[in-house]
Amino acid sequence: MPVITIVVYYGEKPWDGAVSLHGMLDIPEEMKKFVNDYKMMLVEARQNNLTFHNINNVDLFNMLKMILDKSIPKNEAKEKVIKYAREHGVDKTVIMTVAGATNCKIDYNALSGKGDVDMCTLFDEIARENEMKGKLEGEAKGIVETGFDFGLSENDILERLQNKLKVSLQMAQEYLEMFGKQTV
Repeated sequence: MPVITIVVYYGEKPWDGAVSLHGMLDIPEEMKKFVNDYKMMLVEARQNNLTFHNINNVDLFNMLKMILDKSIPKNEAKEKVIKYAREHGVDKTVIMTVAGATNCKIDYNALSGKGDVDMCTLFDEIARENEMKGKLEGEAKGIVETGFDFGLSENDILERLQNKLKVSLQMAQEYLEMFGKQTV
């Protein structure tokens, strides 16, 4: 069976990465002839000329195109997506994929327990989550910067992040890595 690598890129900016194995790896010139140069097919969700036959794929890419359209305000894009989802009876799995592409954590069980997923609810939850994430990141940045200003060890800063923000050690480590480099 042949293997075909397809990457669906959900980013807002045009793809600027490699599209082959040789482009992704730093292979010495003398070794390149021994390493297969696997190509990947790139599909940019925000702009492509693909024709889909599966209705879920049609809905997914139509909704992503609307969400990623920078020529219209976010609220207008949101309303277009909600209207589209309602008019087309978009499948829950497609809505969850859109949620994943917008980097939000949606509790699928909670949503599926409500019956039909409402796009307004989905976008409201995304907005709340992004707002909370922004607040947490702001607080984490302050704790990290202050900790370094006062000469605290990384372990002490990690402990403060966990206690003050009520986050896991892993999340505290991510904040330390994210904001520690900016202050050092």
